[in-house]
Amino acid sequence: MLTCLRDLDVLDEPLEARIGIASDVALLVQHGTVVGWSLSDPARYLTTGFAAPALTPPRRPPGSCSPNAWT
Repeated sequence: MLTCLRDLDVLDEPLEARIGIASDVALLVQHGTVVGWSLSDPARYLTTGFAAPALTPPRRPPGSCSPNAWT
């Protein structure tokens, strides 16, 4: 579980509620105020690393117009 809190003072008192807003996401409430959120399965949301684009220009699709097509 991954938890993000507004500040560490939130830990001084118990939370009043955890309100589920999505399948793995909950808002944490204390004294009627949202003080953080939690994610129950953070690994599920990891993405693959960024790959730099190829330096070669993209190929034209077959049948695309070119200046030579009109001569």
